[in-house]
Amino acid sequence: MSTPRPAMSPVDAQALEWQVVFWSGEVQEHEQQDFQIWLAADPLHEQAWARIQQFGQQMQLAPQEVASQVLQAGLSAQAVQRRRAILRSFLLLVCGGLGSYGVSRTPQWAAWNADYRTASGQRKELTLPDGTALALNTASSLNVQYSETQRNVVLLGGEVLISTASDPQIRHRPFVVQTPEGEVQALGTRFLVRHWPSKARVSVQVYEGAVELRPRHVGQRTRLQAGQQVLFSKQQSYTPEPANEQASAWQRGLLVAERWRLGDFLAEVARYRAGVLRCDPAVAGLMISGVYPLQDTDAILQSVSQALPVQVRMMTPYWVTVSASA
Repeated sequence: MSTPRPAMSPVDAQALEWQVVFWSGEVQEHEQQDFQIWLAADPLHEQAWARIQQFGQQMQLAPQEVASQVLQAGLSAQAVQRRRAILRSFLLLVCGGLGSYGVSRTPQWAAWNADYRTASGQRKELTLPDGTALALNTASSLNVQYSETQRNVVLLGGEVLISTASDPQIRHRPFVVQTPEGEVQALGTRFLVRHWPSKARVSVQVYEGAVELRPRHVGQRTRLQAGQQVLFSKQQSYTPEPANEQASAWQRGLLVAERWRLGDFLAEVARYRAGVLRCDPAVAGLMISGVYPLQDTDAILQSVSQALPVQVRMMTPYWVTVSASA
C-alpha cells in the first residue's frame, strides 16, 4: 500500500509559484507589484511566503542560481513560461511528496534527516561520546557513526569546527570526517571543514596538530600541518596555503572580512539569512573590510549601504537586492 502524500495548501502553492517567478531572474515590474499586492492581501500569504523561504533554505532546494539558469536558457517569453511551469511542477512534487522514494534518497533529504543539523543563521555546539567537540555553522548537517574500529563524522553539507579528543578505548580508532569530495583523517588536532557545493570543493583549515586528506577518486594523500589550509575535490588536492584564523570567527558570532569583493561578502552573508540576497554585478567588485556580528544580517546590510555607494532594496525580508546608489 502506498503512503498518501501530504497535500500542499492552496496558499502555500501560491507562495511557491511566486518563488519560481523570482528565481527566473526576469521579474517584470508588474509582477513585483502583483506580488506585493498578494503579500499584503492576507497575513496568511506572508506566513506562507516565510514557510517557503525557510523550507528552501533548510532543504537547499533548487538554488536560485541553478533555477535561474534553467529558466533563462534560450530565453523567449513562451519558453520562460514553459520552464517556469516545469520547475513549478518539480517543486510541487518535492514539497508535496517528501516521503516518496526518489526524494527520500536525495542529498537534501539526507540533510533533513541528519543526526545533527542547523538552519540558516543557526549555530550549534555538541560533544561526542569520546569527548570530541563539534561546532556546526549555519545551514550544516552531519551524521555521527562510531564503531569498534573507527570514529566517523559524515559531513552532509555546511561547515564544522572539530576539536578531537583522545579515544577512551584501548584499541585505536581513527577519527575520520567523510565529505562528498573525500575524507579528512584527524591526527590529534583542531580543524575546520567546509563543503562548497557550488564549486564541488572542500576546504580544510588546520589550527592544531595535523590532518591527512584523501580525495575520493584518487589514491593521493596529503598531510596538512597546523597553520595550513587547502582545497580539495574528488580528483585532487590543491597547493596548501597559510591558514586563515578568521575563517572560524563565526563560532564567536562574527564575520571578519579583509578586502573582500562585495559579491563574495554578500554571498557569505546570505548563508546566515533565509530568502534571497542578490548583488548587482555592477557593484560586485567593490571592496569591503570589517568585523560584523552575525546575529543581525539586516544590520550588516545597513552598514554596507553606509560604507559603500550602494543601496539595499528589500522587496520583502526574504528578497533583498544590493545595487548601485541612485
